[in-house]
Amino acid sequence: MNTAILWDIENVTPPRGTNYIQSIVDTLSENNKISYAMAFGDWTQNNIKGIAGELAANSFELIHIPHQKKVKDSADMSLVAHGVELIFQYPHIEQFVLISGDADFRPLLQSLRKYGKQTLIVCDVTRNASEDLLKMADDFWDYRDVIDSDDDDDDDSDLTKFASTPSTQLNDRSSFVQEKSVPRQSSDNRKQLRQQAFELLEDAIRAMRKENKIPQLGAVKIRMKLLNSGFDEKKLGYRTWKAFVNDAVNNTEIEFADDDSHELTIKKDAIQQLPEVFTRLLKAIEGQGLVPFNEVAKRLPYRDYGYNRFKKLAMDAEKRGLVHVENDKRTWLIQAVV
Repeated sequence: MNTAILWDIENVTPPRGTNYIQSIVDTLSENNKISYAMAFGDWTQNNIKGIAGELAANSFELIHIPHQKKVKDSADMSLVAHGVELIFQYPHIEQFVLISGDADFRPLLQSLRKYGKQTLIVCDVTRNASEDLLKMADDFWDYRDVIDSDDDDDDDSDLTKFASTPSTQLNDRSSFVQEKSVPRQSSDNRKQLRQQAFELLEDAIRAMRKENKIPQLGAVKIRMKLLNSGFDEKKLGYRTWKAFVNDAVNNTEIEFADDDSHELTIKKDAIQQLPEVFTRLLKAIEGQGLVPFNEVAKRLPYRDYGYNRFKKLAMDAEKRGLVHVENDKRTWLIQAVV
């Protein structure tokens, strides 16, 4: 399909030391033709001016939006205007990729949906992901899921306990995907998967409460998929999302805020506990500063928790604000967030 990319570069800035720009271009190009790509930002800012050349080399049109104290969110307004213009100027474009998590882009998504365009959002779940925006998109990714992997210590597959289908490449998801068969699971294995899914649900609720966001049913599901892109209640044997939530309410400290509410909460006397895999990860890197992935991977049995790649575990931990991950152009490094 013909695809356009609209990138709010100051909302999602390519992480230092990664090949993120090339990764997003390569991933989207596998099954789609990138017909138009635009990046919006103040290119005089120190944190982004160094990436302008790489964007231009990948055929991005760079839209310079100087910071103006009197004009709020001028870059957002420019991106929305250009996006709407593309609908009519290039009607052959069928898919729009918005690289931003800003709720101010909801009017743009409404216009794209009205004209039958497919939409994908790429965002930073820990910084600025708006659940209200993501609910309007056909699909969404956390930017960490797009960064190329070159770990020597890990398998090529990208399976987690929830992602029980064969390797989930990013271009093989939702409206951009091809269906794959789901292998059978034993009853003991499925029970374990459900317990881990309940823990993930608690993580999502606590994270939203911490950000003063209301954990409504739809928004919580989006947050869960951002925390672990492989989550799918149907793979766990539930016919609907509500059936999964009801089971969690019956078997955990999760409850509805009131009888008529679609808002989830956790009982006040419930003890807050991190899933064991993250507790062990933090213990393995405690007080050590930046540590290479391969060193930690040798000490931590992460595969026992369903991760075939240590990098996937590290990225999931970063989504929760537990660690900081970076690349020094030689190897990946991880550090606990104090």
